Amino acid sequence: MTLQVLKTILYFDVFDHPLARDEIISYCSTEDHKEQEIDLALKELMQENLISRSHGYYFVYGKSSNGINKREQANDRYHQRLKTARLFSRLISWFPFVRGVFLSGSISKGVMKADDDIDYFIVTEPGRLWIARTMLILFKKLFLLNSYRNFCINYFVDTHHLHIHEHNRFTATETVFLLPVFNKPLYLQMLRENEWVKHYYPCFIQDLTLCRDGEPLLKKGIEKLFNLFGEKLDTYLFRKSDAFIRRKFSYKGKDEFNSNFSIKKTELRFLPSQQQHIILEKYREKLRQAKQYKNMTYTRAG
Repeated sequence: MTLQVLKTILYFDVFDHPLARDEIISYCSTEDHKEQEIDLALKELMQENLISRSHGYYFVYGKSSNGINKREQANDRYHQRLKTARLFSRLISWFPFVRGVFLSGSISKGVMKADDDIDYFIVTEPGRLWIARTMLILFKKLFLLNSYRNFCINYFVDTHHLHIHEHNRFTATETVFLLPVFNKPLYLQMLRENEWVKHYYPCFIQDLTLCRDGEPLLKKGIEKLFNLFGEKLDTYLFRKSDAFIRRKFSYKGKDEFNSNFSIKKTELRFLPSQQQHIILEKYREKLRQAKQYKNMTYTRAG
């Protein structure tokens, strides 16, 4: 349990994100390990000078407590921008073939930096992913002047492909923290199909109170119209989009491209900034530093 608590604090420290006790309990507790054992783990880690505590938050030892002020400001900014996120989520849910809308990225963790975009994880009808995405992209270009700030749509899957195949702490965190705003049953189905995340977050589940269902009747009518030629159109848009994305990012090497993009008929993962690679490397370095410090401490004590 002590190692699990340390790994959780170290991972969030990559984002300069100190954690409150209740959060650590929520992320780390299992049916067998409750609050008392987590409190003992936190006490042990502080005694070993691996973590510190200030104003109710835990963070890596040796770091300034200034991160707490930034964390609280980011919490306040989250509440300010959540209304916008819910408004656009509702709008996205009205688009044809959209079956689920979940908030992802920083807003799903209850924080927003000043320059953060609002990210959406969108689930579509099978065989209609690229129709849905194309309509959403056209809306963003025409009505939002291609702005990403409130409308960053960088991850799509269809309802038959909810399992996330990359299994690491980054993908586990991004999956388990998805904040459902449209179609709660589909969100719960996604959790069932990604049981592997329990290795990292054994019992954590997101707040479901923001989730709403219900769709306009016009949506069903538009879908029937598209279904007359839907498969051919979806395949055409997939091929055109695939070629465009590969051409736009042709400067990236094959390995770099494949680690940041997944372009399939059933999925689009669009992360050109190498976010996952950078975050995991920083996290691994923090693990190495903690292990080295602990070994040095034991050597001196011996």
